[in-house]
Amino acid sequence: MSLYNTEFCLAVMYCNTHKYDHVVKVTMIETRGRTDMKWDTEKRAAQYDDLAARTVPDMKHFYATVTDALPEQSMRVLELGCGTGLLTARIRKAHPEAAVICIDSSPAMLAVARQKPELEDVTWMQGDIRDPWPTGPFDAVVSTFCLLALEPDGQRTVLKRAYRTLRPGGVCITGCVVRPATAEEEKCQLARWETFMQDAGLDPEEVRRQRASWDGARARIPTPDGFREMLREAGFTRIRCPYHRGLYTVFVAER
Repeated sequence: MSLYNTEFCLAVMYCNTHKYDHVVKVTMIETRGRTDMKWDTEKRAAQYDDLAARTVPDMKHFYATVTDALPEQSMRVLELGCGTGLLTARIRKAHPEAAVICIDSSPAMLAVARQKPELEDVTWMQGDIRDPWPTGPFDAVVSTFCLLALEPDGQRTVLKRAYRTLRPGGVCITGCVVRPATAEEEKCQLARWETFMQDAGLDPEEVRRQRASWDGARARIPTPDGFREMLREAGFTRIRCPYHRGLYTVFVAER
């Protein structure tokens, strides 16, 4: 069972709150002292790549920043919440020699990823990112958006595990959305995001669902300074943010 809906991002953020169970079925389950959500993503997985392209502004450069931050010698890469393999494909293209291991909770998303011929050499694991990971060390631990489906304490726990799993000099690369520091800036950036989705051809009802998703997840979304502090708490001291456009950022933290 998993609390996150694979590659958690604003493209499917509304799947992460029970208010939208008319879109995606959600079942609450108590397990090991935590409340989990079991997602019925069968109907959404096939459309995920297209939806992401229409909801993530500047997606090409966002993902390029993630892959550009990988160490030159990236022989072992662990990707958390890989979803349909949007980032995975870019990692394989940039580092075809790397052994890439991907963890995701959704069978439907993994089924889509497995069908992509460029990903045939990837190792896929269905599971929860809070459960034990494959044995390290890794050259890089990467994720895009999935951490934000966890409560802040869960995010901190995953980042601390990433630090311990990396080899010295390895990097934790996290692509995520962040909450602007002021209410005025938040309102401005949300308006720009809505305009992007409208221009990308999403129907008005879908745009409204996407916009409502922010309110549902807002308490889990850190500010840029807040996420940087989480990385420091995890043990990282060399932290940079090579990408920050609107609501979207990429953080790179080196062990």
